[in-house]
Amino acid sequence: MQILPINRRSASLRASVAVLTVLIALPLSSAIVFAQSAGLPTGWTIRADAGGNRNDVTTAIRKPGFQVATGPATILFDGTMRASGNWRLESTIHLFDPGARAEGFGLLFGGRDLNGVAPHYAYALVRRDGKALLKVRDGENTRTVRDWTANGAIPVWKPGVPGSSVAYRLVVEAIGDRVTMWVGATKVLDAARTEMPTEGIVGLRVNHGLTLYVENISVAPVTTR
Repeated sequence: MQILPINRRSASLRASVAVLTVLIALPLSSAIVFAQSAGLPTGWTIRADAGGNRNDVTTAIRKPGFQVATGPATILFDGTMRASGNWRLESTIHLFDPGARAEGFGLLFGGRDLNGVAPHYAYALVRRDGKALLKVRDGENTRTVRDWTANGAIPVWKPGVPGSSVAYRLVVEAIGDRVTMWVGATKVLDAARTEMPTEGIVGLRVNHGLTLYVENISVAPVTTR
């Protein structure tokens, strides 16, 4: 199936779906079974950052995954998707034209109280300029674990065919006493497990004003010898 990014200016999501044209082809995936009748996989929810409105975040199912277009910075998650012990979280995410913004997007992990007044989670983000970040949110406060760092393995957005996208295969592993972030087969950042929460809900974090296609997301235990 081939897709275009969500049109935020349409009168309704249904109207924007009606005018979609062919653009990019994506392979089928069995990582998650997605709902047909809603804008997110079954069980998933949206939480905008403080001061934002979740109604300003637009989502739409596009098999095998879903699209999301943010106004405010947002987290998306299914409370039943959790990781503990040694685990591997991965997702392939396609970035559509971000304009002049260098806003981050990527994976959330170690989440708790995500629907409460003081959510806690860690996140591993990339952005259009080929940089990656590790950070933690503790309620209203955030703490940088590894600041934005360039790595040649992280794709850089370059203007091209209108409606085209750049794919990022993101992986976070928590094994032993380390947390590592990978883009494709390249490790781009790492930290001590004591620096970040690693037990809890996993999901996605998407900063302001981005349009993404989430092709898949999965988490699985890792067996170590």
